[in-house]
Amino acid sequence: MKKIVIFGTGAAGRAIYRAIKDDFNVVAFIDNSTAKQGSKFDGVDICSVENLVNLDYDSVYLGGIWADEMEAQLRTLGIDESRITVLEEKDISFSTPSRQVATDEIMRVLDGYFKEIKMDYFLCNSALISLLRGNSLSVVSDVDLYVMNYADLEYLARELPHFLGSEYKLNLHYVKGDAAVRTDGQIKQICITNSLSESIVIDIGIFDEYENFMVCDYDDGRFFYFPKEIFEGGFTRLEYMGFELNVLKHYNEYLEFMYGKNYLEIPKRFSSNDYLNLKTKDELEALIARQ
Repeated sequence: MKKIVIFGTGAAGRAIYRAIKDDFNVVAFIDNSTAKQGSKFDGVDICSVENLVNLDYDSVYLGGIWADEMEAQLRTLGIDESRITVLEEKDISFSTPSRQVATDEIMRVLDGYFKEIKMDYFLCNSALISLLRGNSLSVVSDVDLYVMNYADLEYLARELPHFLGSEYKLNLHYVKGDAAVRTDGQIKQICITNSLSESIVIDIGIFDEYENFMVCDYDDGRFFYFPKEIFEGGFTRLEYMGFELNVLKHYNEYLEFMYGKNYLEIPKRFSSNDYLNLKTKDELEALIARQ
């Protein structure tokens, strides 16, 4: 039986594992997280990426939004291209029956909470595309919600733990480094998870006004940016699983600016480098200067 190493133990790595474990011998995971190295997932060892050269394997499987970066790291280690397999988007599903039920339930609960406290929010990015395709939100690795005011983000960070209870865990991510608008140490994102083995992930972030744009921090020092007019007109509601969720009124323009006109098509492969609207702070400044 073919011996496989899987790169990553996050949502994509676990999805790959579920897809191939019955047909191949998964001998190890490799992961850049030192906290995970030396532990196991479903009885399979998790090693450092550098330790790959000491493993007996036929191929490394990888996929997800960081696929380009993972592949480049393997090449740096001298791994031959013939031993690297990048799975297509259609071959990776983050959904399981329990994850679907839990995701739909927390979205119903959160929407009711936002209505109760009269706070605007909107669903976006890959989760919104899944909704428009008629899929469960559990098929994506995380569900992105955004609020429009930093005070709202602080309020949610303070109050959501009491509202959601012990079943859910909140992790706060903070601004650090070259911030575009907010200062170091302020909240950048709230991440909600639960205790399932294939846990839900709900990320609540914020867009800031930055000259003629609305911008949002990305994980690698770049920023998503959108023309302000896309955010004008407020919000509308779209049906999902017997209830409704908030989206931007101009959600088509939002998605086209981010992914291109064919955003409803499932790409063969999508990585963080395929976003159309990611800029460094310097690139944003240059864009503003040209206007």
